[in-house]
Amino acid sequence: MGDDILNTIEVLTKRVGAKEEEASKLKKLVNELCAEAGVTARYPNIAESNGAIGGIRSDQFYGQTLTAAIRNYLEHRKASGFGAAGLNEIYLAVRDGGYKFESKNEENAKISVGNTLRKTSSIFHRLPNGQYGLLTWYPSAKAKPESATAPKKKAKAKPIKVKTAEAGKVVEKEVESVTPEKAKNDVSNKEIRAVVLEQKGQFQNSDIEAATKTKFPTKDLPNTKIPTVIFLLKKSGVIKVVTKRSGSKGAVYVKA
Repeated sequence: MGDDILNTIEVLTKRVGAKEEEASKLKKLVNELCAEAGVTARYPNIAESNGAIGGIRSDQFYGQTLTAAIRNYLEHRKASGFGAAGLNEIYLAVRDGGYKFESKNEENAKISVGNTLRKTSSIFHRLPNGQYGLLTWYPSAKAKPESATAPKKKAKAKPIKVKTAEAGKVVEKEVESVTPEKAKNDVSNKEIRAVVLEQKGQFQNSDIEAATKTKFPTKDLPNTKIPTVIFLLKKSGVIKVVTKRSGSKGAVYVKA
């Protein structure tokens, strides 16, 4: 006996939901005709009541993610005898059901609902009339691939020419240029310059290299960096040569 009563309640509940949906559509039509006639809408609060399916508590979606709140609302809507819903209906329902939007601006909050519906196509499905339902409701429908950012192609490094000092002569060398991604972790010319100016007494390129690696252990030190900085400092008169390069022995410098 108890099961029969429960089944009857379920059937009648679905009928009520269907009648309410039919009444809602008729109210919308009346409002549209009122707008065309230039008179006040007979049912001004239809948009507010439209998303309010019976049985939703004011805290039903509190603490849930937006995706979970929308999915749970649509499942509740289906159980109440309704089908897919429009964006505004879904927004009002999850809002009134206690979901806390990050934005206090209504339009921004509604946009976040729309973005979630569109991007989570593995859960939600957009119908041709613009309404949304759950993809599981439509076995023959296929989920659209969710948008993914295509990996950016790395720019191919082109060789560049730099001036450096070798055997007392200024020569040009063709070296591999550094891409922006790689340059992020390189020791800068300014940092190497600071290391040079910290030197006391005479020093060589090898001394600057060791001091730079000690001071910046997590950064990369390209081979051309130190010779380039030394050349620029020597040219500007900040340092001077004490002993010129001879064979395998590097030049010796001192601050001017």
